[in-house]
Amino acid sequence: MIAAAILLAGCGADAALDALPAGGRGRVTEIQAGDSLILAPGGLVRLAGVEAPKGEEPYAVEARAALARLALGHEIELLQGGERQDARGRILAQARETGRRTWLQGALLRQGAARVRTYPDNRALARAMLEEEAKARTARRGLWALPAYQVRLPQEVGPDQRGFVVVEGRVRRLWRDRGRVVLAFEDRSVGFAAEIPFVAQDDFSAGGMEPATLAGRLIRVRGVVSPTPEGPRLWLDHPEQVEPLAGS
Repeated sequence: MIAAAILLAGCGADAALDALPAGGRGRVTEIQAGDSLILAPGGLVRLAGVEAPKGEEPYAVEARAALARLALGHEIELLQGGERQDARGRILAQARETGRRTWLQGALLRQGAARVRTYPDNRALARAMLEEEAKARTARRGLWALPAYQVRLPQEVGPDQRGFVVVEGRVRRLWRDRGRVVLAFEDRSVGFAAEIPFVAQDDFSAGGMEPATLAGRLIRVRGVVSPTPEGPRLWLDHPEQVEPLAGS
């Protein structure tokens, strides 16, 4: 039943995947982590748009096993909708298993083996990936059952918090500071906030998410948070990092 559900989930993304430029194909010879694999021929591939636990992180072993079940020994095709290579020389791509045409990112997200993490230069299929992630999060599948990966409330983001997080809350205050738009999620002067840099604001507007209209809205944001003297800050450099929620 699980395999059938994954296959059906992939079918819905086929048209969008077919519209992306082809990036080659090959057989998966090794799984390095839940979001990266080695292709022969081709080299090291980083699955675009998703972030799986790795190393000593909770659920890293399970995430790696999930990708192995889907792809190890199988032929996959690469579809590229953004930057084709990262700073470490890894190929960046959406990936589809050629036999059953299973979309690997969608299947991993649906199982709760990864979270959506897009970049301004690589965000193809972002909405489709967010939909698959939401199914797993609602059902508390995979990593979503673990405290380490729970969606945080603003007050749960500590002053020394670092790394990739997903946070839900209402934008209590909004202002401009040196060209940036600051979205504050707490009433106190020092607390969690997200910042939209000046260079990204036109992109937000073009995507139907004018920064000024986010004031007072209930939203979900995702990205890397870092400590600052004003409190923990999350950098929003493309609109796919923001999801307006019901009740906003």
